[in-house]
Amino acid sequence: MLDVEAYLQEAISAAGPEMRELLQYCLPGGKRLRPLLVILSSNLGYCRPQQVLPVAAAIELIHLASLTHDDILDGAATRRNRPALHRLFGPLPAVLAGDYLFATAFHILARTKKGIMQAVTQAIRLMCEGEIEQQQMPAGDEETYLRRVQKKTAALIATACQCGGILANLTLNQIRSLEQYGLYLGTAFQMVDDILDLSGDPKVTGKPCLQDLQKGIVTLPVLYFLNTSPQKSFWHEMLARRSLGLEEARELARQVRASGSLEASVRTAQQYANQALLALEALPPCPPREKLAELAQKVLAPAAEILTYKLSQPIP
Repeated sequence: MLDVEAYLQEAISAAGPEMRELLQYCLPGGKRLRPLLVILSSNLGYCRPQQVLPVAAAIELIHLASLTHDDILDGAATRRNRPALHRLFGPLPAVLAGDYLFATAFHILARTKKGIMQAVTQAIRLMCEGEIEQQQMPAGDEETYLRRVQKKTAALIATACQCGGILANLTLNQIRSLEQYGLYLGTAFQMVDDILDLSGDPKVTGKPCLQDLQKGIVTLPVLYFLNTSPQKSFWHEMLARRSLGLEEARELARQVRASGSLEASVRTAQQYANQALLALEALPPCPPREKLAELAQKVLAPAAEILTYKLSQPIP
């Protein structure tokens, strides 16, 4: 992963000083989950290492670009425990920085193995569709929520795995299994993120809690709560306004926590993590497959810790 960091720095080195200042602010932090998935998946077969690093870095650049644009759309104040890029430099420079990251990723991918560019651009299409659906149509049921999550978050994670499989020269069925693993992993990953928005520590999540609630975004724990709450109509109406005050969001979060909906959401996320593990069974046993299995098992750890130790704490 140190090689990925070095490649990311090299990728933005051609930018002028003004743009490079913006890009340098975007790069630090993050889990680097997507490049790790490219690398692990590529090690399931026979690949040329010099082909893997550019793809891993390019997919991370796409992720960073999407975060930069999402923060502007969401009006987010912070990202990774720091002010969001647009808050420091303004919306227009932040938009252009995101565009530059996208363009840099495409420049890298244009020289990669056939099929990778097609897979990545399809993921970006799905991410855009998911963002539009979230902005225009609140999730009214679990099916709608899952479709949005799989587009907005899981699509790029699945593509990272798919690209690794392509680089490893795996069979079509094996690549599809890797893609399914990534889709299930990404779904569980986003569910955990949604749980943390209602119960997490901003120092851990890197952003303020209750952001989704205040924007009227209906996540899985809220859906579970609304399905059983006698105040369902009232909260539906409040969320439809898409501008809950902080105290209103805190009250809704308290009711969601008291209802057991967070625990139910963790159980659902566990089901998707288990599906990710099942998808790996189509792949040959080897250390990289074991590492992928470990990732699927660890994805729930932040939510499990919150539920075990912190539910007695006040809403932040």
